[in-house]
Amino acid sequence: MKLKANDKLYDPIRKTFITKLPEEIVRQKLINHMIDKLHYPSGLLAVEKDLSTLPHLQNKEFKINKRRADIICFAKNIHPNYLIYPLLMIECKACSLTKKTIDQVLGYNHFVEAFFVAIANKYKIVTFWYNLKDQRYDSLDYLPDYTQLIRSVKNEK
Repeated sequence: MKLKANDKLYDPIRKTFITKLPEEIVRQKLINHMIDKLHYPSGLLAVEKDLSTLPHLQNKEFKINKRRADIICFAKNIHPNYLIYPLLMIECKACSLTKKTIDQVLGYNHFVEAFFVAIANKYKIVTFWYNLKDQRYDSLDYLPDYTQLIRSVKNEK
């Protein structure tokens, strides 16, 4: 299959053009919104990140069978043992956000242990965090800006 120039999207994180697939359109629109409107630092974003390469998972005993996170936003000085740590993990979907897709990303976070998890499609985004007091996930129907997430994590400490 021969691709035309308009069959590609520029990924500002990976600094390359990628094939314009439905899920990739969701991912790239979200990345641009995160950087331009929500002030997420592009230098702390990773795309298609192999979970087994995360520094805080290097010495873990479990296997993460080649799973990748669509987007991970890291932050500095939010974890007592690591200089840089996952603040937010996002799963992008071209399909509807079902209980199964939500459970999938929350299951990934069982390993990653990001403070926040979000799932997005072209119509909506839902952000989750674990409420220790009530022993359950709470959620918002939007993605807070970077400063709000950092402030929330630092207030929990």
